[in-house]
Amino acid sequence: MTLEIVIGSVIESTSERRYTICPADKTTGVGFELTPEGQLILFTIFFRMNYPISPIRHTSDLLQCTSPLCLLFRFADYSELEEEPGQYQLKMAPADPVGLAIGLALAHYLDAKYGGGWLVEIYSDAWPQFTDLLATAKPLDGVLRVYTSTYDPKAVVADRVVMAVSSITYEGLSMKKEWKGGKMCRPLVPEPVAEVTDKEVLELLKTVWESGGFLSLKYAQERFGDVVIKASQMGLIKIDTLTLTVRITDLGLRALGA
Repeated sequence: MTLEIVIGSVIESTSERRYTICPADKTTGVGFELTPEGQLILFTIFFRMNYPISPIRHTSDLLQCTSPLCLLFRFADYSELEEEPGQYQLKMAPADPVGLAIGLALAHYLDAKYGGGWLVEIYSDAWPQFTDLLATAKPLDGVLRVYTSTYDPKAVVADRVVMAVSSITYEGLSMKKEWKGGKMCRPLVPEPVAEVTDKEVLELLKTVWESGGFLSLKYAQERFGDVVIKASQMGLIKIDTLTLTVRITDLGLRALGA
């Protein structure tokens, strides 16, 4: 099986190369050459979100992209992708459509270079908008797994769908007894800390709060840099990909004592 949609469950794998949203022993950047399919995937995702870009040949080219949507991609680490056999956690922004775009492009890259024996796990709730692109992963020899909280009938595109409701696991489409459901990984953020002491993070929260609770992502990124993604990972702000803003969360308000 090549393409999976997973809601509330995780399937163990023994793939030789595993790139995942879940905590792993190692971390890696996402710097790799794009295959023709990968170039088309990135171009299509940007185009459909009304931020067209010129075709790019390497993921790091996104650092020079001028499209507003590229602000989200700049939070990824474009250092060289680790390709030795092993399990790696990808360093990239926990926001749609970053994971979907890079994960799908990575699947094509690994398949072109190594054939099978790989697994790419990503988190996306935007996947129903791009099922035709996900379908391009079906002929590949590895596994692309999309974790999501969004169920849509378009999941029929997948080779396998796993959905857990309460303590009951429903496995649909291509059912095989050797697959087992389990607790879903926490792919996006670690548990938030009880007290925030980082002065830069607090300054960001104060700025967002004084601006009415939300701030332009472009301004936040230019002024605070990597502090934005740090605050997002702490659960203090949320990156809104539709409006390209950052918004303070209830946890962020509590951190400010507001």
